[in-house]
Order: sequence, then structure tokens, then C-alpha cells
Amino acid sequence: MKKLLFPFAAGVALLALPVLAEPVQITVDTSTPLCTNFLGFGVQWSPYPWFDLTDTAWQKTFERLDFMRVPIVRLMTRSYTYCDGFDAAGKPIYNWENNRMKKMYRLLDYCQAHGVKVILGEWDHPSSQQDRPDIETDKLQQYHMDQNDPRWHRIIADEVEYLRNTRHYTCIVYFNLLNEPNSNSSGHIPFEKWQAAITALNKEFAQRGLAKDVTIIGPDVCFLPRDGFWIELTVQQCPKEVAAYDFHYYAPAAEIESDYLEKYCWMKKDYIDRFDPAGRAKPFFMGEAGMTGGPVQPQGGNDSQPHIYEHNYGVWMADYNVQCARAGMAGTIAWDLDDAMHINKNKDNAWPDVTKTLFKKWGFWNSLANEIGHPEDLNLRPWYFTWSLMSRSFPPGCTTVKTPETLVSGLRTLAATVGNDFSLALVNDSDAPHELHITMPEGREIPPLARYNYFSDDRVTDTSGFPQPKGILTQADLAAGLNVSLPARSVVIFTSVK
Repeated sequence: MKKLLFPFAAGVALLALPVLAEPVQITVDTSTPLCTNFLGFGVQWSPYPWFDLTDTAWQKTFERLDFMRVPIVRLMTRSYTYCDGFDAAGKPIYNWENNRMKKMYRLLDYCQAHGVKVILGEWDHPSSQQDRPDIETDKLQQYHMDQNDPRWHRIIADEVEYLRNTRHYTCIVYFNLLNEPNSNSSGHIPFEKWQAAITALNKEFAQRGLAKDVTIIGPDVCFLPRDGFWIELTVQQCPKEVAAYDFHYYAPAAEIESDYLEKYCWMKKDYIDRFDPAGRAKPFFMGEAGMTGGPVQPQGGNDSQPHIYEHNYGVWMADYNVQCARAGMAGTIAWDLDDAMHINKNKDNAWPDVTKTLFKKWGFWNSLANEIGHPEDLNLRPWYFTWSLMSRSFPPGCTTVKTPETLVSGLRTLAATVGNDFSLALVNDSDAPHELHITMPEGREIPPLARYNYFSDDRVTDTSGFPQPKGILTQADLAAGLNVSLPARSVVIFTSVK
């Protein structure tokens, strides 16, 4: 019996020997651009309407945005925060120096000083009661203005005129009339009402000479199962009313890992390019980028992201960015920067008691960490590592270029030229390690490349938590090729951008 058993066992041992798979071949084609009007990987940054921050917290936020080199910010507000109604003659009454506006100016001061493009917008029309725990302070409710009320368009144009011409915030370049017009937050209005509203607002801007500096984007629709068709409707019915296209997508993990997100966004971009005569010149970007959510502790309500403290969320969101850029999009806006910006409106919320308030926890940190008794929540979360590096490495004005599909589940790449510089992001959004061989046959001379590893057991940061290079590749010969090992659930970024 033993004579029969030993050969069989030896055979099993031979079969169990690891098979060395050939590296996945990636050829960077710098002659085939994906996007030539790239806006960058930005953030949602709201002017902290519910709580005030300390000067120390503001400074910490600025330092973290400095490292990120944030290129674009989506800043949404509500008209009742600066307009108290109308006088007897029907003229709007403005309060430009209240506390909420002063916080907005602090935010805009940063953007203006650092060359950050700003998308200004309104969350909803003045008659909405969504997300208003302080409804008693909303003095516009009594006027019953909906999205097509010319009084509201006048208020908005007055705001833009004041911010651009009086306070000289030339960083404001886009306007977003309604957040997610197809959702509950904006009353599930039909497309025709939104179209009429942006047409009227464009006319108001044009009459004041604002349209040359601030242009309207849309449709800003959210992906409530398959409502992305608003993009096609905008292309078909009112392409001249928008200077850029955007929508929101909160993706399940399966739709990211399977590359469904890339395919879906590519089809939208292709439709814009084909059927809007000016479509190729208009940026198409993700107005809110995130994943399906749920509650998370401490003090995170139902509208939160339960994975923000986990390594994998940094991989997923890097993969999200890579897929959008591979689809030819001009960038993404992360939802969102800081937990302290937004609160949940529900029966369990105890605002303004900060220790009992339920926040919309989606951020890279919580500026109110000390106030809620969790000072550790001020620490940078893992996904800041990948998002900040992608923001720095793929800046506005870069040209994203073609790399092939790997045909390996979860394995994706993104390359870009930035003048004479070069950046490359490699994502392994799977549970298996992979080997890659990257080449750039045209023999382009590459400056030294910093390499950043985002691995579950290897993520170098400085004392502030900011990503640091794992090493510097001083002589990158991409004509000969570069071999890279990617562990499961990992990201590697190479960049010569300083």
C-alpha cells in the first residue's frame, strides 16, 4: 500500500507547485488622448452651515487641502442663507455679512488664493423643506417660490454678481442650479421644469453680462435606478444651455470591481460627443462620487459611508477615479471632504447639540472630532491617501491617455502626460495578486518617478499623515518596460509631478 501511496503523494506535490503566470502587458499610448479638458479629482466642500469651526480646525483643513492640491470644489448653498425676503417694493433683502456667509467667504478666499475652480450652486428651490433642521430661520418659505420663479432666478443672479464682481471671487466658474433635480431633495421635478429653469437662469446671467464668466452645468442628476437618461435628454433638448455635463453615481462595490462603472460612463461620454455638436469641448465629470452607504459610528446617521475607516475604501475610490478617467471623463468630485459639513435630518437627530447630532459621515476626517468626544476622528482616513495622490498626480490640464484593458478582473490602469511629466496609476481591486509589465514604446524621456504604495501592510506617511514615496525611480526606461507587483487590494502610483 505504501508503494502505491508515495507516487500518488508525489504527484499531488508536483501539481501543487505554483505556476508563474506571465505579467499582464500594459502599453501606454500617449498618441491617443482620452480627455484634453481635464478638471481633476476634486471635493465637495460646504461652508459648514450647522456648526462653527475653530481657527485651528480651519487651518488643519487648509493644510490638508494644500497637500491634496485640490483642483476643483463643488460648493452648494441655499438662498435663505443670504436672502431674507423682499421689501414692500418687491426688492430682495440681502444679508451678506451673516455668520454663514462669512464662513462661505473663508472657503472662497482659500479657493481664490490657490487657483481652485469653484462650482457654485443651490441645493434646492426656496420652497423646499429638505435638510432644514432650522426651518424657522428660512424666511423665504412664505413666498412659495419654485424652481421656475423669476424672483429666485433674480436672487441667484444677484448672488453670483455680488460674489464675482463685488468680492472678486473669479474662482467661481460654474453654476449648478439644482442638486439632483430628479431626487426627493429637489421634489422629483420632471426634466421639462429643470430645462425651463436653466434656460431662464441663462437668460438672466446673459442680461447681466455674467454668462461669459459663469456658465451653467447639468443635469446633475442622481443615479436613481437608471435615471442617467437625463444626460441624453439634455443633449437632445437643451445642449446650448449647459457648458459642462455632470451626474452623480453612488456605486455598489460590485459595479466598481466589475468595471461596470467605466462602461456606463463611457457610453454617456460617447453619446455627448456624438450628438452635442460642441460636446467634445465640454467637460463631462462626476458631480458627486461615492459608494452606496449606511450608518457608521461614531455619530454617523443613515446617510453615511460605513467603509471610510477601512483600507478597501481607498482602493475602491481610486478604482472609481481610474474608471471615470478611462471613460474619457474630465474628473470627479468626492463626496465629501469633512464630516462636520452635513447633518442627518431625522427623528433621532438632536441638532444643535453637537454631542448628539447625527452627521452625514463621508469625509476624509471630522473637524468636530474633539467636540463629539472622539479626538481620533480628526485623523486622516485611509482613502485620503489614494484620493490626495490622484489629485496631485493627475492635475487639471493634464492629458489622460489610452492604456489597454487588462482583461483581468479588478485590474486597471490610468496614465497621463503633464507637460514633460508623466503619471501612472495601477489598481488591483481584486483578492488575488498580479504582475504587470508597463511599456511606452515611443521612447519618451521620463523624469524620475516617485513610487507610492497603498498596500494593506505598506503605506508610508509623514507625521501629518500625508503620503510619502516608497522610493524614487531615477532612470525609468519605459521603452524597455517596468515590472510591478500588485498585492491583492492595492494601488501603486508613479508620478514625476512635483
